[in-house]
Amino acid sequence: MSTYSYSKTARNMTLIVPVLLMSALFIWAIYELFSGNDQAIYKLIVYTMPFLLLSSFIGLHNPSAVVVTKESITFSGFGRSHVYTWEEAGSIRIRKYNYVGKTLIRLGKPKVLGGRYWITNEMNGYEDLLNYLEKKSEKGE
Repeated sequence: MSTYSYSKTARNMTLIVPVLLMSALFIWAIYELFSGNDQAIYKLIVYTMPFLLLSSFIGLHNPSAVVVTKESITFSGFGRSHVYTWEEAGSIRIRKYNYVGKTLIRLGKPKVLGGRYWITNEMNGYEDLLNYLEKKSEKGE
């Protein structure tokens, strides 16, 4: 079993700060609308931000830890976990965005709230995790 996770500072900057910024933006847009400022941008923020916040918590698109065993892979964050056996995971697709230091991991068939996970190069063991998943995807295991 291998566990890959962020240091406390990296976790805060990668996961917590964006959620706080989205929450602040949402509150600011509500305030502006109640203040009589009826611009379309505030309406757009109020309509879209709850979905983005919800997907951050339920979808776990940015997990704080990844646990890999011979039987399964688990993505965890915000007190929730998504567990996939290797059979459930099916095909594994990895897309690296080196210029921003992020990698998208897609497991199996596309779903709205799962199966897509972003990890950054700040994760402890980042390269080892990617190498393992690339080998898994090549073997079709």
